[in-house]
Amino acid sequence: MASIYKRGKTWTANVFIIQDGKRKRKTKSGFDTKTQANKWAIGVENQKLNHELSKKDGIISDMFDEWYEIFKEPQLETKSKAWYKAISQIIRKYWDNKKLSEITSADFQKLINEYGDNHVRSSVAHVKNIISAFVRYAVDEDFITKDFTRNAKTYGSKKSKDNDLKFLENDELENLIQSANESDTTTSHMILLAAYSGARYAEIAGLTKKDFDFKKNTININKSWQADDKAFKSTKTKTSNRIIDIPGDVMNLAKGWTFGQRYAFESLDGLPPSNKTVNKQLRRFLEQNGSKIITFHGLRHTHASYLLSKDIAIQYVSERLGHADVNITLSVYTHLLDKKRNLETKKALAELEKL
Repeated sequence: MASIYKRGKTWTANVFIIQDGKRKRKTKSGFDTKTQANKWAIGVENQKLNHELSKKDGIISDMFDEWYEIFKEPQLETKSKAWYKAISQIIRKYWDNKKLSEITSADFQKLINEYGDNHVRSSVAHVKNIISAFVRYAVDEDFITKDFTRNAKTYGSKKSKDNDLKFLENDELENLIQSANESDTTTSHMILLAAYSGARYAEIAGLTKKDFDFKKNTININKSWQADDKAFKSTKTKTSNRIIDIPGDVMNLAKGWTFGQRYAFESLDGLPPSNKTVNKQLRRFLEQNGSKIITFHGLRHTHASYLLSKDIAIQYVSERLGHADVNITLSVYTHLLDKKRNLETKKALAELEKL
């Protein structure tokens, strides 16, 4: 990214580049105005994008950073940027001062294996996918001839939470809804809406009063809340933009809620309650009811699991959740609630006994 600043009476601009495998700053001073300095910096950035600067086999960590700054950083949100910066540090830890062409498939698999010793498999896969994207770019640009990440296998020794910890059973859900109904806090309203809609935290936090249609009993998911940047953002995918039907009695209850000026759900600071704050309230309700502890995102799993347990079509559940493909829904919600599973087992055995 370009850095432009005033030095004395003139302006100076410098831009990060890679030349002869080394990380350098290309600097030019003496501009009369900031606009002139910015124009020069944009020109250098365009040269980088058009591959007009000298790019040879260099230190992999420096080349990864340049790739990130040009192709990724401008489009990423704060949380995603943190991932790339963390992976940059991982690359420096394992391959400090190593050239891109010197990295082998064995080197990469060793990194994956050692990182996997202390992380869950999903995190390892994230590291693998980001480094693989950079390497594919390097192959496309003829920096190297072989994708050394292609045949690597992900491995993670730490276990993620089991599925049975991620959603509530029917009776637990009913108890939670009753508790949320009896409370008039903003976080309770968010919990109740999540249970009935299956919407993500960022989607509910991003709602405004205009997104509630009390005539049609729907909510309009058309944006989400970026807590790190304290701003609205687009939804996770295009299919995440959706209209969700909500039971009439719930919408009648919502008519009495006090909505904020900018956000439907606002704290005293004028911003939506944080994910941590909502989770504290959720945990409080669950502990009071003697239910298993889940996160706010677990309400999304609970919503989907409940509908599937009632034989609601998987295609409709997928649309309601805003999944891009029904196969995503199938892969995530292959489980059934215990009560439903036991019922299906009995039905299956009864039919088999007729043979």
